[in-house]
Amino acid sequence: MTYLFSNISNLVTCANPEGKAKRGKTQSDIYNIEKGYLLFDKNILYAGKEAGCKRYIKENRIKGIKEIDGAGKTVMPGFVDSHTHLVFAGSRSNEYEMRIAGKTYEEIANAGGGIKSTVANVRKHSKESLKKISEKRLYNFIKYGTTTLESKSGYGLDTKNEIKMLEVINELNRKNRYGLEILPTFLGAHAVPANMKKSDYINLICYEMIPKIAKKNLAKFIDVFCEKGYFDAKETERILETGKKFGMIPKLHTEQFNAIGGIDTAVKLNAISVDHLEVLNSKGIKKLKDTDIIAALLPGASYFLDMVYPPAKEIINNEIPVALATDFNPGSCMTENMQQIMSLASIKMKMSAEEIINAAAINGAYSLYIQHRAGSLAKGKQSDILLFDFPSYKDLIYHYGVNMLQAAVKKGKFVINEL
Repeated sequence: MTYLFSNISNLVTCANPEGKAKRGKTQSDIYNIEKGYLLFDKNILYAGKEAGCKRYIKENRIKGIKEIDGAGKTVMPGFVDSHTHLVFAGSRSNEYEMRIAGKTYEEIANAGGGIKSTVANVRKHSKESLKKISEKRLYNFIKYGTTTLESKSGYGLDTKNEIKMLEVINELNRKNRYGLEILPTFLGAHAVPANMKKSDYINLICYEMIPKIAKKNLAKFIDVFCEKGYFDAKETERILETGKKFGMIPKLHTEQFNAIGGIDTAVKLNAISVDHLEVLNSKGIKKLKDTDIIAALLPGASYFLDMVYPPAKEIINNEIPVALATDFNPGSCMTENMQQIMSLASIKMKMSAEEIINAAAINGAYSLYIQHRAGSLAKGKQSDILLFDFPSYKDLIYHYGVNMLQAAVKKGKFVINEL
């Protein structure tokens, strides 16, 4: 079926004719078209003005088009959520209450909570059970506009269960009821399992987990939690370097609570992104400048943990491309809602609506190395499209807390349709 969204009040394409991630001034270039026309089937056929669209239809002799009036509507690319922990079991709502009562993230972890409590639950569940739980969560992503997401392992902390998590991610990517794309990241270095020396665990990651995961082709990316009490910069470099040798692309959790050298490691290994950056300082910003590393900011974690927010404007002003992601996970950001993340980016990080939209779309795609097929509405890219019931894209940020999404299209299929 070929569809046409016609007479769209705002057609936000997030086009990137510059051919790279949005940064500095281009972080604000969303290439909005007023009274725009979007023609698509599985892929985008045309995005632009009415005259060009009519010419394209005539020249290509396209028949049987289903037209949908876009007057009073805003159309934009599907959101790309580049940092999630989709696969887990159990709840940590009790820990949330402990934090509200004054306990710190570290204190909860030292008391047996945190990552280790989720690990215990994941190990108890079968692959099929985890798959069923995780697939159910995908609706919460798509209903707020996420059409592509990344998902990490990291709640197994042994070879069997890390592979189990990655198999769930890969199987869901191949088939899920919403057709969402899910890109897999190996995060075995999320924490050190109980009753195991860190050096022994790192050896297990490097000599057993990575080779087995690579042989099964289960992970596109490799990530490490580079933080005090978890993995230092030297350990992070060893793990990422090993993963890189086996064909995995490095990413880092870094500068969330402390700056301990993760930025140096990211630059040295040419990581695709550095994620969190709540405590990123001017020295770290200087090191990231003039690289192609994406700064993936996760304001939902700052909100949930009631801590400092990343210095988004300083990062943007230094020509570093910014992406936004949920960090959906049971311990530090229990939300799948990218619209909420975008609102926080506005209020708490003072990003403009244009900077935010690019961060949630085309820059998210760059941070997952899928910019050739997702993140913008350009001819030849897959039809990952959102239609909102408001006339201006600015209303997405302005009218917060209310979901105005009327349609979500994934590869030409209407997954959400309230038109």
